[in-house]
Amino acid sequence: MENNKYDIIIGLEIHIQTKTKSKMFCTCPTGYFQKEPNTHVCPVCLGLPGALPVPNKRAIELCILMGLATHCTISNEIYFDRKHYFYPDLPKGYQISQYKNPICSNGLVKLSNTTVEIERIHQEEDVAKSTHHTEAGTNKEYSLIDYNKSGVPLIEIVTKPCIRSSSQAKEYATRIRQIARYLNISDADMEKGQMRCEPNISIQEKGKWKQEGREVVPIGNYKLNAKIEIKNIGSITAVEKSINYEVDRLIEEIEAGNNIKQQTRGWNANKGITEFQRSKETSDDYRYMAEPDIPVIKISKEDTDRISKELIELPDKKLDRYINTYQLSEYDANVLSANKDVAVLFDKLVVDIENELKDLPTSAKLASNCITGTIFAWINEKGISISSANLDIADLVAWNLALNSKEITKSKAEKLLRESLDNKKDLSKLLDDFRKQSSESATNLTDIVKDVILKNEKAVNDFKNGNKASMGFLIGQVMQITQGSADPNETKSILIKELE
Repeated sequence: MENNKYDIIIGLEIHIQTKTKSKMFCTCPTGYFQKEPNTHVCPVCLGLPGALPVPNKRAIELCILMGLATHCTISNEIYFDRKHYFYPDLPKGYQISQYKNPICSNGLVKLSNTTVEIERIHQEEDVAKSTHHTEAGTNKEYSLIDYNKSGVPLIEIVTKPCIRSSSQAKEYATRIRQIARYLNISDADMEKGQMRCEPNISIQEKGKWKQEGREVVPIGNYKLNAKIEIKNIGSITAVEKSINYEVDRLIEEIEAGNNIKQQTRGWNANKGITEFQRSKETSDDYRYMAEPDIPVIKISKEDTDRISKELIELPDKKLDRYINTYQLSEYDANVLSANKDVAVLFDKLVVDIENELKDLPTSAKLASNCITGTIFAWINEKGISISSANLDIADLVAWNLALNSKEITKSKAEKLLRESLDNKKDLSKLLDDFRKQSSESATNLTDIVKDVILKNEKAVNDFKNGNKASMGFLIGQVMQITQGSADPNETKSILIKELE
């Protein structure tokens, strides 16, 4: 996306459904996914006349928690507004949202090579779901609306126009999702519509614009190119793809001398393109007004202090600790900090191994290899999460200590761990059985080596004629007989002695 003539200016809006039992302004349950249409509804979320909204306290707390996690200033008063627009999926004809006074403002999220500034995080409600159909026989098109999603709590996180590439946008969206999941604010599952990303993109000539707060302003007589909003983005990967496509399209339009008109476009994942949807609305089009049915809500310092107790060490802090204190590679640190359950397992494992070894970097590397290697491979094969794998920390510590002391080879260790996981066997007992077998094998290892030499005359002659690879074959034969319990280095020493 590098371009010597133009700057890419991106602001990202992220909507996240918060993890509450009931909707934003009524007591209807939020667990609507794959439920019978229009079964989680009431007069409030259907927008029936006379129905009054009652704000969900927990939803507001989760909005504040996201603000605290992203270093926002928290308002001491909450004002709700009506945002008017007319679509079938909005039964009231307006959405209860926030306009001039968001709950959270002026935050930031640190990425690997930059910092993204957050303009605001505000509370609102979700809309219903429209599905479009074609009638069999007549081919007439019609739409159906499921109001189960209408009124589900949403937080909208809006950045300043400070993102400069699709890769930064992707990393930022990933970080926001991680924060939401770490703090149990939301599952943020984009396939279920729990998180949605909407980039706003403009292309400006280098040196002819500047950013003033939340605004992009021209320098001199330069005329700014309009911005484009992209909707219907269903994955983090699609955030990057849709921006790349739109940037290329906009540059082509500008180079062809065409005027860019402000508009909303949709991302067509099947075609890999953006498509025109409608002319972009402005704030005046929404006719914002104060919500008369919800009074101003006070937020005290005691409230924010209580909510702040839910904060835990977040991915960026873990990443820094894993690299600088545990001395892991940046790649391993990223993999281990990406998922909260993985990070919790890793931290526990490191502490317990280090209690035995008294060597933190070695303990961290052992734990990292164990999780990102054998365990990740196993859970990926089974299609399960780390939390449902029922891993025993004490067993994993014993396994890592045995591997570190070289009393077991890596391949044999991985085989035992897999056997334990596949068959729900006691890993510690498997290790004890291996040690016993290994001890018995060690007493007659010389006899086994002699037997291997006698039965593999060709490999022996090849080795004596200078083919060093034959040694590996002979060692392999011994390991096969001892079922991996023999020490490879000791086996090699005995082989060399006997061959000489």
